Amino acid sequence: MHPRYNIAIYAAVIFLTPLFLAPALENVISLQPAAIHITTVVTIIPVFFLLDYSLRQNTLLMRLPMKKKEGIYISGTFVSLLVLTGIIIFISFVVNNRILLYTGVAFILYLTGVVFGIILTIRHSPLTAITTTGRIIAGTSGNMIVDLINRASARIHCQFGSHEPWLNVVPLAAILEKGRVKLNVSYTPPLAGNSRPQIQSITKDLRGFVQIYQIFEPIELRIIPRAKYAEWLAHKYLERSGVGMTTAASMRLQAIIKPKGGTDYQESRDYTPGDQLKDLDWKHTLRLSQLIVKDYTNDEESATIIAVNLAVADAEEADKLSFKLVTVALTLARENIPTALAAYNHREVVLCTNITEPDEVLKQALSLLREIIPVKTVNRHLEIADITDIKRNINQLKKAKSEPAQRLLSLLDFKYRSIEEFTKSHPATIALSSATKQVPTPATILLISQLNHDAEVIRVISDKLSKRRFTTVPVEFPVAAIPR
Repeated sequence: MHPRYNIAIYAAVIFLTPLFLAPALENVISLQPAAIHITTVVTIIPVFFLLDYSLRQNTLLMRLPMKKKEGIYISGTFVSLLVLTGIIIFISFVVNNRILLYTGVAFILYLTGVVFGIILTIRHSPLTAITTTGRIIAGTSGNMIVDLINRASARIHCQFGSHEPWLNVVPLAAILEKGRVKLNVSYTPPLAGNSRPQIQSITKDLRGFVQIYQIFEPIELRIIPRAKYAEWLAHKYLERSGVGMTTAASMRLQAIIKPKGGTDYQESRDYTPGDQLKDLDWKHTLRLSQLIVKDYTNDEESATIIAVNLAVADAEEADKLSFKLVTVALTLARENIPTALAAYNHREVVLCTNITEPDEVLKQALSLLREIIPVKTVNRHLEIADITDIKRNINQLKKAKSEPAQRLLSLLDFKYRSIEEFTKSHPATIALSSATKQVPTPATILLISQLNHDAEVIRVISDKLSKRRFTTVPVEFPVAAIPR
């Protein structure tokens, strides 16, 4: 049974037992009525110990909501017991029952004694915090030990929490002795996170009669933007690498610009003008009665295109986008992978380069950080349109002759043509079309975008570019993956 039910039962026993016990004692013991009344009240003292035990158990299980205002509050349990006692004493005067009066007085003495003990042992602000400082990159996870000092002279029950959604405190609840207390605080602050996050405590006496709410700021964080850290890494790399292209990077760039054919068989495909006759797959050509070509690739000689959408919603997105752009360019530079860059926003193509050495692309990526702009976009309520599904549904509906099917066909056809028209003139299409013309296939497109204004466009153009052997890969990795 839950302790709060036991509290109600024991309170009832305390007030009802003397009423039934007094008449029995009058028949057995020949004493004055006042003496019998006092004797019956004394016999219920053991029940007070049971009530006290239930109150302590209830406090252990009780979880209170965190308030935003500091102060001392009286618990609902204490108020309920006090009101109950007042009602009993009032009834005793109304019905002229001395047993109820003495029992009520005994209960008042119990409550008064407990509260007096709380005042003597628990201070107005029993906990104080020792401030700790630290630095962390926005979006990364950190951990810190926070020291609190308990100045109460008796054991207290404490509950900890925070209104910051990115901060967690362990333990959430504990019984504390006097002296120093250690809390384990873990956090993953956003860029706009509070540099002095608040931790709140609720201190209760062991019976839960008094609740003291306190707010601490024990941690002083210096939150470093992801972009700043990535820029620092990039500049350090450029300082070490020096000026000019390394021999390995130069050879790799020439191998991509002037491919001599790969050594690893990848797939067979339809012949396209410009393919060499020596690459014809004669076996499949004869079987299918059409020209089929074998594709050979060399992974070490493949290129990469960084496609970046510079339109963001707020400073947090701008920080994440900057981080991704710089770290992707930095990773490619460290791996000596020749790269092209295609940058655009919601209005225009910002930058589109030919395939070049990765160190130069890294410098261009750093300069693009100034071009990131905040844009108000309409909240999306529907899923991104899948152009492949739309085309498939259109082909299936063309076979149906019913009037509802034809109406649906008309709607889907209008949607398809609208997406195609919107895609043709979109900056993402223009940027990627220009970049892919300069890069030999097969190649990889690393897409860095919040998929706001360009969501449908990226899906359409990725499908088209895949037929030309361009693989589009969205860049999504945690901040913990920062190259060091």
